[in-house]
Amino acid sequence: MKKLFLFVLLSTVFSYSQNSELIPFVSASKWGFSDQAGKIMIQPVYDSVGFFNTSSVGVKYLTFAYVYQNKKMGVIDTQNKILLPITYQNIKNIDETLHFIAINEAGKSGLVSNENRVLIPFEYDRIDEVVNFSFVLRKNKKIGLADVNGKIVIPVVYDQIVYIDEDEETKKCRWRVNNEKITQYLYTAIYNNPNDEIYMTVPSVTYKDKAAISYTLDENSKDFEEKIPIRYESNLFLLRKKNLYGFIDAKEKIGFKPKFRELKYFFNSYDFKYGKRHYLFVEENDKKGLVDGNGNILLEAIYNDIKKEYQYLKVINETQLGIFFLTTNKVVFSDFNKIKTSIVLDNNFVMVLVENTEDNSYFYIGENGVIFKN
Repeated sequence: MKKLFLFVLLSTVFSYSQNSELIPFVSASKWGFSDQAGKIMIQPVYDSVGFFNTSSVGVKYLTFAYVYQNKKMGVIDTQNKILLPITYQNIKNIDETLHFIAINEAGKSGLVSNENRVLIPFEYDRIDEVVNFSFVLRKNKKIGLADVNGKIVIPVVYDQIVYIDEDEETKKCRWRVNNEKITQYLYTAIYNNPNDEIYMTVPSVTYKDKAAISYTLDENSKDFEEKIPIRYESNLFLLRKKNLYGFIDAKEKIGFKPKFRELKYFFNSYDFKYGKRHYLFVEENDKKGLVDGNGNILLEAIYNDIKKEYQYLKVINETQLGIFFLTTNKVVFSDFNKIKTSIVLDNNFVMVLVENTEDNSYFYIGENGVIFKN
């Protein structure tokens, strides 16, 4: 059950661009949704939930989440209205449509709309999405093809169907089909995706916080005695004056005068809003801390170890595991002892899924420091 539960969480994490308005929230081993501040918006009544996702057809949008109860799967909207009943073995949305491939309790596959209207009846052993928003139908070891609306366009009598190309002469999709009696080409209409006609304007991007760029290196300055190149990094140097160290990015003009006794370069990243960001270790009494490229202290030197992960740092204080979010400079400790993965939602809001292996529980932590459980 634990493995199934984790699969549910991770499969919904990596399938879509997740909506950030409602966050999975756990209470007493039941799941619902809260806003980013942790206020419950959909009561925790489900065994598990996925993130909300949005699919669209032209100007029609569907925001939905998968929910699970008693090892069955359904779909809800943001108002907790049940779109597909929690009776299916499995459900998968077809991107850029409002349709779902579903497997019913008898193990048969069909296609349903977001209103649970059956488009392809539940009589097939398997249904797979293929090119041109078409579906391969498998039944009794034979295959056929249906279009995006569920209409069968190639009957389920063939052993093999292979997409060839869009035929220039007929302006249709060409498929090669064969069975024990015949091999031939068949043609189906090309699907005109309404989303291809939707254009969105993108706001201008501010690349750097100019106020943060404040340090220019003067080679004749008495602020430092030695400029130490940082290995494998051009234009980056540690600055030494007596037993104190500083830092300079000579190209980006980011840095600070020597003021730390122990300073080691850690890594850099690029942010579209703030530009290039640098992170350096400071050390005191065999403990690590963190400063940015301007010398601002992000983490006091109280940690046994600091490790870089995707979108966050893993910090260890004695035996306690914590998370430092690079996007907000927030550090969070709670009753978890294992970090599973990080997720970036649709507005670049960073979430981390964590686990308490002692009681086999999971919950999310947001970059704003909110722990999505009670």
